[in-house]
Amino acid sequence: MDLVRYIDSDWHHYCDRKQIRADYVVESLEQLSTVKADKKYSYIQDFNKNPTSIEILERKIRQSMTVADHTFVGLGEPLISYKDPKHGWDHKHNCYEGPFYYTDDFINKFQITDPVTFFANAVSHVPLNRPMHYLNDMFYESNQIYETHRVCRNMLRKLEATWNKTNSWELMCSHNTMLYELLQSHQVNQYTFSTCHALGITHWGPDVIKPTNNQSGGETFSNDHNIRCSDLIDPSIYNQSHYSCVVETVIPADNRISMFSEKQAKPIVARRPFIIVGTKDHLKAFRSLGFKTFSPVIDETYDDEPNMEKRFAMILDAMLELSKQDPKDVYESLQSVLDHNYLHFYKHTWNIELQKAWLTPNLLSE
Repeated sequence: MDLVRYIDSDWHHYCDRKQIRADYVVESLEQLSTVKADKKYSYIQDFNKNPTSIEILERKIRQSMTVADHTFVGLGEPLISYKDPKHGWDHKHNCYEGPFYYTDDFINKFQITDPVTFFANAVSHVPLNRPMHYLNDMFYESNQIYETHRVCRNMLRKLEATWNKTNSWELMCSHNTMLYELLQSHQVNQYTFSTCHALGITHWGPDVIKPTNNQSGGETFSNDHNIRCSDLIDPSIYNQSHYSCVVETVIPADNRISMFSEKQAKPIVARRPFIIVGTKDHLKAFRSLGFKTFSPVIDETYDDEPNMEKRFAMILDAMLELSKQDPKDVYESLQSVLDHNYLHFYKHTWNIELQKAWLTPNLLSE
């Protein structure tokens, strides 16, 4: 054989296995080590972010590097956050001690010369020893779900085109209790529809599909696709607010890396202005992907603030200022940005590097 591949059983939904001939694929790294071939490549995936899964992932990558010419790793969690067992166990809090480590820490466990390439739905703000190519995985199923899936198309149809709405903003704080508490004491709170799942303050409108635990929207609701509950635009929320403030799940305090998810994708699809609660330079990272942001209509100076709490306060201030403007004027002034982001999301050729790794891996491995 000229070329043989090992594809992890966890590797799914990114690439079409039918594009690869069955006789070029083996089922384990052990098989990959014994088969004769001119080139050997392996594809490893991980959707977890706990210390045990991180250890397993690292071991699997290092094993792969001993038998494969190149290893391609898809980080299914767009931003890995974990604690290292080397710091010991905190019995009081029932978790590992020590600081949190992130995607860049994991990648930098490998040497500059190691034959491994990573893919993640994130942008790093610090140097990495090995390449990490951006993987647009905001919607796991595909960018096209609001065009191709009936349940998603129905959500868009139920969005009301009116300037008479109860709130200026919708803000789903998820597990960010700091932001939620800051909001409660800020003047913009009176113009904001908000929830905080960590505090049991939730909202699921009648048109969306609730996760089974009523908390985590990350689960899929059918075996036929990878659409998650959190991918669904909730008309009952959008129809009572003009703008979205989207909160990323993991925000490293030292601003080392920015993740992207369905939280940005939903307002893009709905052509809706939004603010991103994330790291310092999160908007810069977003623009580096070809999207546009909303300055000067929205004050985006918060993106330059390194301190998290100060940045959150600046975001709430920016929300308040926009709440004072006529939403019709705001949308008219931002229409070109909304249209650009919508078309860029749908029409841009995403994940070129991943397709190269899948179809012509030698292009990325040499």
